[in-house]
Amino acid sequence: MKICVLDFNKKAELLKEKLLSGKSFEEYEKKIAPALCTEGKYTVFFSVCDTLTRAKVVRSTQPTLSQAWHEACRAAVRFISSKDYEPVWVKADIMCRSEKLATEKLIDIISKGFHEFYRRGISFDPELETAMIEAEINGNRVISYKEKTIKKEQVNKYLPVACGVKLDAIPEEVIVFDCRCAFCDEEDNTYDLYWKGPNRGRRVLKKFVKDNALDVISTSSEYLSGQLDLSGKFEYGIYPIYHKTIPGYNILRHASSLWSLICAYRITGDKFILRQVEGAIGYLVKNSFYKYKKPRTEENTAYIADLDKMEVKLGGNGLAIIMLTEYMNVTGSDKYVKLCKELGNGILELLDTETGEFTHVLNIPDLKVKAKMRTVYYDGEAVFALARLYGLTKEQRWLDAACKAVDRFIREDYTKHRDHWVAYSMNEITKYKPDEEYYAFALRNAQVNLKKIHDQKTTYHTYLELLCVTFELYDRIVTENVKVDYLAEFDVDYFVETIFHRAHFMLNGYAYPEYSMYLRYPEKILGSFFVRHDGYRIRIDDIQHFCGAYYSLYRNYEKLDALRDKAEKKEKKGK
Repeated sequence: MKICVLDFNKKAELLKEKLLSGKSFEEYEKKIAPALCTEGKYTVFFSVCDTLTRAKVVRSTQPTLSQAWHEACRAAVRFISSKDYEPVWVKADIMCRSEKLATEKLIDIISKGFHEFYRRGISFDPELETAMIEAEINGNRVISYKEKTIKKEQVNKYLPVACGVKLDAIPEEVIVFDCRCAFCDEEDNTYDLYWKGPNRGRRVLKKFVKDNALDVISTSSEYLSGQLDLSGKFEYGIYPIYHKTIPGYNILRHASSLWSLICAYRITGDKFILRQVEGAIGYLVKNSFYKYKKPRTEENTAYIADLDKMEVKLGGNGLAIIMLTEYMNVTGSDKYVKLCKELGNGILELLDTETGEFTHVLNIPDLKVKAKMRTVYYDGEAVFALARLYGLTKEQRWLDAACKAVDRFIREDYTKHRDHWVAYSMNEITKYKPDEEYYAFALRNAQVNLKKIHDQKTTYHTYLELLCVTFELYDRIVTENVKVDYLAEFDVDYFVETIFHRAHFMLNGYAYPEYSMYLRYPEKILGSFFVRHDGYRIRIDDIQHFCGAYYSLYRNYEKLDALRDKAEKKEKKGK
């Protein structure tokens, strides 16, 4: 117990040094006082977490900042002592800005945003006895986002635990506030955290560098590989606020998640990941459905089956081929060549060679059409797979089929879908058919969507994939001196700036400890990725898209960084 208290005291002192930056409490008071509406009161919060369970947040409001800090420290020590609690992670928040707001106006602000996106603290009383920081509000689902309101019953589920009081009613006016904050980890490293804007609550990152990409690839692939059980099946996903399991399974996402693990293995060389992948490939192969009951020595037509729904999907075949060709490439194996060709035959049977249009879903076992169209993503996945098959076998039928579909992409202007799979497919097919129209379409797929992608308020992980894989194609055009007239219209500076902006912004979905500590079982989600606006959802395909995006950026980092530096120098010179 005594050691735990000493650990906290050490971390608290380190956090004080980080937050005050050499100033005294009195000097810091003067800095923040004009931005407070709390009538000479100062509030400090400490969040302590043992990594195993949700952080405990204590708070104190006092006439001086020094008093508030020391009283909050004492409150944390009382909790640690009473529970024999290990404060592995500690976060400190100092209220630095506050304002009174009509509750009706607050509800209006909440209703216009995404779920879990209200990012300021709230106090339901002027004495700040009910003050809660943003992280505990969202981490405990205090706000009724689905109903777009603030319900007394929901607030009172958490408020007695947090503050020891209950509300008789939601007041007509509240205090909303922001906090300067810092975090101390298990090794006593301290980090300044963003205190406003969409990055709020995570460590400050002045410039995105290559090691940032490597860190998130390593941890997220470790997390993802750890979700595979002995049968080779993934734990599909959770909602980590209450650690609620996401029901069902999706064999497409199984395949795509394996693909991202194989890509991560290229960088990390983690043998455990490869062993896990090999077991999970076995699970996928067992879900193969064959059209003809021929001897297995002959080439058949195969589909990846979703046995729960008794259907096969175009995207399932596409993603299985993409993943299996990646596996064979990284291991030097030819084990799955025959299966890939059989899955490719399944894709060909779903392609109208006159129009380039795919049929998306068939019933099992009769293979009759169940859905002509389900999601546009299947089209890009199928073309990517066909181009991969051509690269594997050099059989013209795969390339011809892929070109038919791409011609339709161009004819029907698939840039409107902002589809990362279209970007992947165009990058792959232009390796074998360097058609100027194909290159121009691929560049346009990024260019016409750049502003939308740049300004997207959610992490929307597939956007970075689209950009980074398009950069690979752009780089090939430049390196190989391919004639593409559209290059004159392509804004490469904004393109590269958007890549780094999204790479930085997407870290708002990375499970840093300073985020994880406010969810039910922090250690179980650490280093993964979540989708904040869907209850911090963590699903295997979410990890796949994040990991795949940073993998592509990592591979091309030096070239991207050189273009970033060049653009920054140009901008400085222009000023």
